[in-house]
Amino acid sequence: MIKQALIALVAFFFLTINSLAQENHYDVAVSGGSVFTKQSEGNGITQDATIGSDIIATGRIRFNQKHSLAFNYGHARNSQTYQETADFHVLSTINEFSGAYVFNPFQKGRWQPFVLAGVGALVFSPSSTWVFLPQVNNEPNNVQTNVGASRQTEVAFLYGFGVDYQIPRVSHFALRLQYRGFLYRNPDFNVNPGTSTVTFYTDSRGHMAEPSIGLVFRF
Repeated sequence: MIKQALIALVAFFFLTINSLAQENHYDVAVSGGSVFTKQSEGNGITQDATIGSDIIATGRIRFNQKHSLAFNYGHARNSQTYQETADFHVLSTINEFSGAYVFNPFQKGRWQPFVLAGVGALVFSPSSTWVFLPQVNNEPNNVQTNVGASRQTEVAFLYGFGVDYQIPRVSHFALRLQYRGFLYRNPDFNVNPGTSTVTFYTDSRGHMAEPSIGLVFRF
């Protein structure tokens, strides 16, 4: 009985995938854009980030013209900053792993708008930490330091909206303009009084905005 149920489940899975493929219910996209982080405060620390760049790879499974699921991988780079008695900059990469439900309300000509919502993980990986000190006699005031910053993963809520524009005379390709936003707990890179003489812990929520433009291939 269990064997028959497994065979039926596998058969249903492959029939569904085959049906979707025949109806061109898949697309993949590569987008590039910028990363903007909202300033926040907590625990006497002001947390911010420099404007960075990012690249996003997305795959969608379209169940029909209005409903689909998207799976994303993103890679961004910027500096997370922490200001208290000194100004610390943590150069870091941000890797995104997320999934989202996508709703296309209508299609008008070559334009197909969409909204999305989902969840994911943001992995903050530090490469180096710099402290900026008061400048004296025009001497360089940025000094590399070691405060024990380490990689940290934060759960994030993802939302966004955008539009796909089908390229004329190229039926399988479209341009994608989109805005995505992430809500998450600000990273502290595990820098706290237990491991360092300073702390990056703000106990606050962060917001990261990612406007982007990309190319979509449908198959």
